[in-house]
Amino acid sequence: MRNYFIINPAAGQGKGINKLKNEIKQVSHDLGLESSIYITKSIHDGEKYARYTAEKLEGDKARFIVCGGDGTVNEVVNGCFGFDNISVGVMPIGTGNDWVRNFPEAGDFMSAKAQLLGQARDVDLIKYSGIIDGKHQERYCVNMFNIGFDCNTVAAAAELKKKPFIAGSMAYMLGILIEFIKKDTIGIKLVCDGETILEDDVLLCSISNGSFCGGGVHTMPQASIDDGLFDLSTIQNVSRREFLKLFPSYKAGTHLQIPGIEDVIKVSKHKSLTLVPKNGTFLLCADGEITTAETVDFEIEPKALKFNVPAKV
Repeated sequence: MRNYFIINPAAGQGKGINKLKNEIKQVSHDLGLESSIYITKSIHDGEKYARYTAEKLEGDKARFIVCGGDGTVNEVVNGCFGFDNISVGVMPIGTGNDWVRNFPEAGDFMSAKAQLLGQARDVDLIKYSGIIDGKHQERYCVNMFNIGFDCNTVAAAAELKKKPFIAGSMAYMLGILIEFIKKDTIGIKLVCDGETILEDDVLLCSISNGSFCGGGVHTMPQASIDDGLFDLSTIQNVSRREFLKLFPSYKAGTHLQIPGIEDVIKVSKHKSLTLVPKNGTFLLCADGEITTAETVDFEIEPKALKFNVPAKV
């Protein structure tokens, strides 16, 4: 099986790329494995390269190991979706790196040796389709969608990351503070599995395959990456005082244990969902990447991704 390391040089502010390349070459040589290294050149280049390479392989088995953050993982998965001969791994050199947090039993994700000795595990994806960034698209999400407060926080964090000495979780926490002061709501209609379950203004909405967002915030502790369902969570427009009271447990993933929390946070599992925005368009954050969307359909794709889980070495 051939191994392709796809490196995003902008991930993690571009630190340690040469060291990573040398490690990949040395470990591949020591194990007697064939590996290639590709450095992405721009946004969406990872997706284009993954699709081109998958087609060129003509069914031969291969492993694409993404060296980047959740956004780069999203690109590569969308590029090779539908090619059953390909598994995808991750060396998380981005800033959030939330997808890999769903695999606490795995070996060291940052070890090239652990990656090359890893085994594939079947996990779900979420397909989403609609008018996205002004054109009809059908795409796949690996970890989580955030809408409303969480999405606005990601947008604020992305701007903060451009500043010196602010990255990762720090940027996300500062983004939360900014959005906490503004505390905007979003009007949405949710039709789940053919039934309208909500039509209201909410503080935020999350549609999730995985459990984490924002660099380790444990927003969806009940989620499972291979149960054939996605998890939906909405939070009512609570006061700032109640928000501050709830946030520590929300970050730790213990919020669903609070008595009476169901009056504030609604959670449920579904196979399909249609989200209709009250004002025609909304910001949609998919795996940390923000787009502008109109009405969007979401559907679970069970066991649609072969994910390379690093070995314990």
